[in-house]
Amino acid sequence: MLSTIMKCTPAVCAVKDEYQIMIPVNASAVMWIKVGGKTFYDESNGILRSDTDIHRITVPMSVLDHAKEYTVYWREVFERKPYSPVLGETQDQTFVFRPMKSDTVRAYMISDTHGMYEQPIAAAEKFLELYGEIDLLILNGDILSNSGDSANFILYYRIIEKLTGGEIPVIISRGNHDLRGKCAEKLCEYMPVEHGNSYYTIRMGNIWAILLDLGEDKEDEHKEYNGTICCHAFRERETEFFENVVKNEKNEYNAEGVEHRIVISHVPFTRCDMAPDAKESPLFKKWVELLNDQIDPEFVLSGHTHWQYIAYPGGKYDGYGMKFPTVVGALVDRENPYFAGCGIIWSHDGIRIVFNDGDRVLEETVLGENKS
Repeated sequence: MLSTIMKCTPAVCAVKDEYQIMIPVNASAVMWIKVGGKTFYDESNGILRSDTDIHRITVPMSVLDHAKEYTVYWREVFERKPYSPVLGETQDQTFVFRPMKSDTVRAYMISDTHGMYEQPIAAAEKFLELYGEIDLLILNGDILSNSGDSANFILYYRIIEKLTGGEIPVIISRGNHDLRGKCAEKLCEYMPVEHGNSYYTIRMGNIWAILLDLGEDKEDEHKEYNGTICCHAFRERETEFFENVVKNEKNEYNAEGVEHRIVISHVPFTRCDMAPDAKESPLFKKWVELLNDQIDPEFVLSGHTHWQYIAYPGGKYDGYGMKFPTVVGALVDRENPYFAGCGIIWSHDGIRIVFNDGDRVLEETVLGENKS
């Protein structure tokens, strides 16, 4: 049974070569985690954090992957006085953890739910029923309809709780609707980030990924935002980050043991019509060129369009001469409501892409076969 201090089970989020374990809470508390005899704190320069409704505790992947379990400790804070704060007794709860496998790997992507909960859960559970347990859950943006209230952010973690129980890795990316509302500027407090950035690389098992964030899907000057965004400058910084990943002498995407390279992006930037305006197209073209010339990914995984398809090089959705497919994997009807998600299976037989809803498989394709 989950402790009442936690709103839901922890989310073990993958960032670089670490896990950021995110724990939403119902009350003020200090919190830490023990893994394999080592202790990791939610702290700010040596001060245990308590004035928060979500804790973030970073653990090296290698440590948790080896231990295969983690214990969350906490003390409720009743009054944090300058002298002799009043705290409750130490309590704890242990969670098992299943690290990424090195043979057959099953992942499931959910995006564009826009506040839906039951429909995406049903789709993911149908995939589990048909194909077996998943090793990785990907929430690829627009899980919320907006960020008008910080209470909305809990939906990410309710979905993660239902499908992982805190026992497998999760990747969370930001969607353009997540940028809308007065609490959007606080999103980095509620989601995994690297040094405050919503774009970063990830290495888990034999999979290397780069997570990219396009920000809003309209130009900065658009009337919907009325002067409250500066996504062009954000994308320029992100492009510098992308170039540095390629220039880095460590060449992490070609490191020993990497067998699969993927790109995760809420918006399928490989399409020309996804650029908010003309000044963004050169940036997206640059991203495609970097992927073509240096990284050679197996595919880009996206949502955003509320449709499901696989775009191959040279097809109608190839805007910049990509040499890899783009998988767009969320079929959404917000009014009915209806949702279909996307399963990915890496095995010796290739990469299998499964589009399914809560009742049936809509399409199953081995990537690269029957190109269109």
